[in-house]
Amino acid sequence: MFEVLKDSPLFRGLEINDIESIISSTPHQVKSFASKEMLALSGERVDKALILLSGKLKGEMVDFSGNSLRIEELEPPQMVAAAFLYGPQSQFPVNLSALSDGEMLIIYKPHFTSMLSKDLRVLNNYLNIVSSKAQFLSGKIAFLSFKTIREKIAFFILQQIDRETAIVDLKKSQKNLAELFGVARPSLARTISEMESEGILKWERDKVIVIDKKGLNSILGR
Repeated sequence: MFEVLKDSPLFRGLEINDIESIISSTPHQVKSFASKEMLALSGERVDKALILLSGKLKGEMVDFSGNSLRIEELEPPQMVAAAFLYGPQSQFPVNLSALSDGEMLIIYKPHFTSMLSKDLRVLNNYLNIVSSKAQFLSGKIAFLSFKTIREKIAFFILQQIDRETAIVDLKKSQKNLAELFGVARPSLARTISEMESEGILKWERDKVIVIDKKGLNSILGR
């Protein structure tokens, strides 16, 4: 567990001996979960710090029509709902479920607060996590403001592009991207094909080659 935690953003810069000392002096639990298990529902209270030790999770929002929009996927050793542990609205913003079997380190809020107060390095790391999450959510809101699939594709590519090579390395399949965009996979594939025909980009299995960056920017009205 401590080898995993050493790579966690919460314990960045700490040695394993330091982490072991901090965790051993802090009441905690390690719980297992199974693939497809629902771990939390949107609106449920967040009353404990959660650090993913193994496995993979997904956070999804469901609209009034029953359509799901995948907000993010979580892998070890990320914290879960870190930005929602404190404040008047300490609630899960999304439904949280497991994509695979795994384990979670659990520290209830009073004990987590005590842990933060005892080590300024951990406190600073936690504040950075919260800040980064706020920036991520801000970008997500901007992404969701786009109405068309073309706009979503253009924004995604321009956010990920390597400025020197004009290439985006794809870590997600079209199915995963369709879930991320909140659109049907055939609709996404059709729009990609149209953009290829227009000479804006070339979409390959593991990468996207941007041919006309100005064309992408024009889709976003830039």
